[in-house]
Amino acid sequence: MITIRNLTFKYRTKDMFDNVDMDIEKGKITSIIGPNGSGKSTLVKILVGLYRYNGKIEINNIPLLKDNRKEIRKNIGVVFTNPDNQFVAETVMDDIAFTLENMNYKKIDIRKKIEEVSKYLGIYDILECNPHDLNSNQKQLVSLASALVHDPKILILDEALTMLDPYDKEKILKILKELNSKGLTILNISHDIEDTLISDKIYVLDKGKIVLSGTKEEVYKEEDKLHKLGFELPFMVELSNRLMFYDLIEHVIYDMEEMVDILWK
Repeated sequence: MITIRNLTFKYRTKDMFDNVDMDIEKGKITSIIGPNGSGKSTLVKILVGLYRYNGKIEINNIPLLKDNRKEIRKNIGVVFTNPDNQFVAETVMDDIAFTLENMNYKKIDIRKKIEEVSKYLGIYDILECNPHDLNSNQKQLVSLASALVHDPKILILDEALTMLDPYDKEKILKILKELNSKGLTILNISHDIEDTLISDKIYVLDKGKIVLSGTKEEVYKEEDKLHKLGFELPFMVELSNRLMFYDLIEHVIYDMEEMVDILWK
């Protein structure tokens, strides 16, 4: 869905990327993690056409060029860290509608799309509320609705789970897994390795270079390299490793509910 070849980018005098290659597979969840300053958020801005770059990027087989950024953005929905920075209207309904209005949807279709996405995400009853008056979970769901309402092929999460408490994060992760099961390609950008548990593939960035990549199983095995970058293994992986040591389980389990079911038996 996204192909990156020989990506080179310099911000002012700082080299952010140097001949980076990356593949975001269609219908998969790919996570990109790295410490602060590794280039994660810069990559998002490049992918949505905010920064010019050297190299080759294709999104849904469309070359990312200056003159087709609008076409590219029709394929992408983005949710950022702080939803307050994304709100542009005084009601949730108008905020979600903003995306569709800019794409020249008819009013009757806008209403239908908003109703569909708001009911799916459980925010239909707050459509008339001011988004700034909502709690953090509701705000992020509104941002997610705005990103999904035009049926993008790719959803990009730029540290979008950072401000959520564990309970709210788990609820949104379940929604993301369900959306992915329906074919949505998800690119999850994070500095928290816990957010990678739902991933099919993980890229680890450091100083604008890919230092690790592979399935989550392959990346989690590189514990020493992860530690050097400041990452501990996700809690579920650590727990699984300890339980396997005592022969209580046979393999790494990434889902807490699955873990409870197995141990309960």
